[in-house]
Amino acid sequence: MYNNCIMNITKRLQEIDPTLILHNEGNWSEPLDPTKPGYTSFNDAGVETETGEFLYSMVRILKPEFVLETGTHIGVGAAYMGQALKDNRNGILETVEFIPELRDRAKIRIQQLQLELFVFCHLGDVAKFEPSHTYKMILLDTEPQTRFAELIKFEPFLEPGGFVFIHDLHRHMAQVTPLHPDHPGQPYWPWGPLPEAVKELVQNDELRPFHFGTPRGLTGFYKPDMGDYKAWDA
Repeated sequence: MYNNCIMNITKRLQEIDPTLILHNEGNWSEPLDPTKPGYTSFNDAGVETETGEFLYSMVRILKPEFVLETGTHIGVGAAYMGQALKDNRNGILETVEFIPELRDRAKIRIQQLQLELFVFCHLGDVAKFEPSHTYKMILLDTEPQTRFAELIKFEPFLEPGGFVFIHDLHRHMAQVTPLHPDHPGQPYWPWGPLPEAVKELVQNDELRPFHFGTPRGLTGFYKPDMGDYKAWDA
């Protein structure tokens, strides 16, 4: 069991589910070139494998009782986080997808990986999903134009000391170029302007942003805990 846990998580998932085929990030027409530097991924919609491995590690470290994911797609992110919960021998991932065909494919993948006890695939609109508990970790990965609203919606359900991640979002928070050249008349496409509620969460130190320079972007927010050290109080 111990040796299985420390094996590369991407390889473990591939061994269990052969339909997970690696590609060099951004190149979907050619086989994987393992000598090529850079990121890899299974498809152009799910998380990069390196991002998946990071999410796996975060779940292993945090040992959360509950994790939330929006935008299941075909279950790539859920596979990494669900396997981490299984390796933790505890915890539940709730993942929400509004397209039935994608949710069904994700459920099949979760079954193939034998993660049914740790991952629950909900079908429905995230805007109508009402949590029944709090989460130590949240991944927002639906359509870009809905994720700021999701951050506002689910922030109250993020536990102090917890983390929320927004996939596909770079450090400029999609605010650096007001007009996309291919989408004139649509400011900050496709994300839209940063809501004042998000700005206030950061300004009031209720969420602390940080960023990773992955190809598709990964922005995180930490929710401070009352027990955190504060230099100005020392």
